[in-house]
Amino acid sequence: MSSIVCREVTAPVVGMPEGDAALTRLDPFSRVTLRFALTLHDEDDLEALRYARRVMIREERTRGLEWEEPSMEQPVVTAAEIRWVVPVSQIGWCREKIAELVSLANRAREELERPAP
Repeated sequence: MSSIVCREVTAPVVGMPEGDAALTRLDPFSRVTLRFALTLHDEDDLEALRYARRVMIREERTRGLEWEEPSMEQPVVTAAEIRWVVPVSQIGWCREKIAELVSLANRAREELERPAP
């Protein structure tokens, strides 16, 4: 079972229709704040999340970033939530990266819990 749970709680953009595609059509250069609520069971969960983020940042620095690709250095991560201000054109990509972050953090947490041979 995953000990770190993340769910998106991004507020709808006032005055704009629902859906990422609609946002991009209206103003492709605007930015939106993605918010993700975190459920962590203990301090080790938070440390696993930080570790996973550092791994992803090292990977970004090794391969380089694509044009307009937001960096994993940008989100604000606390024990309660992740906030990330991103261009509307990158919303889908950022959601995928957050899912990857949580998956990597849960795998790291599982490794910490395994007994040493």
